[in-house]
Amino acid sequence: MELVNETVVRKFIFLGFSSLGRLQWLLFIIFLLFYLFTLAINVIIISTIVLDKALHIPMYFFLAVLSCSETCYTFVIVPKMLVDPLAQKKTISFLGCAKVYFPFSFGCSHSFLLAVMGYDHYVAICNLLHYTAIMGYGVCVGLVVAACACGFTIAKIITSLVFHLHFHSSNQLHHFFCYISPVLKVASYHIQFSQIVIFMLWTLVLVIPLSLILISYIHIITVILPFPSTTGR
Repeated sequence: MELVNETVVRKFIFLGFSSLGRLQWLLFIIFLLFYLFTLAINVIIISTIVLDKALHIPMYFFLAVLSCSETCYTFVIVPKMLVDPLAQKKTISFLGCAKVYFPFSFGCSHSFLLAVMGYDHYVAICNLLHYTAIMGYGVCVGLVVAACACGFTIAKIITSLVFHLHFHSSNQLHHFFCYISPVLKVASYHIQFSQIVIFMLWTLVLVIPLSLILISYIHIITVILPFPSTTGR
């Protein structure tokens, strides 16, 4: 009977803002302003790149994709964060919480897109004469698809590992959205394996893009340093 009670969680309750009382109105205003500012900046970047044909080159193409990724990431998380400070009951359904897969997908893809941009800078500086041939439209699209595929795959694995666990009937999350760590804390048992795999995947999401970026810029620096003049560098 105890096992049944633990496995029939229908919703989670957020406790992140509950202790702030009327200050939650202030949080709502701050979150709304930051969200509108971020959204406006990304829309301006994307619109400028799309409308200006002079910016239809790989570097700005990747920048536009990065802005789209950030817009989608905030669009999935922030609306719920705006609603909760004003709501009497800060709850979310189990299925709604499982949709954390989408912001994680964009977040992971964001890291790999930064690595792609680092590679683009490397080719632009170290292989300038062959840059146009190497970074064709098909290659750019392929790199973006590969980055998104890596991000979405890793996020899917993490989400599956977390939301196939059993949960306590208390279902209270000490956070303001369905982040992985607070969700794992209310899991009943058998979480050690999931924690290890999730830690390894998060490490890959951070280490692989960072390593690729460092390698790209190390090559860039080795090409630039031999230039005899400061102006050349």
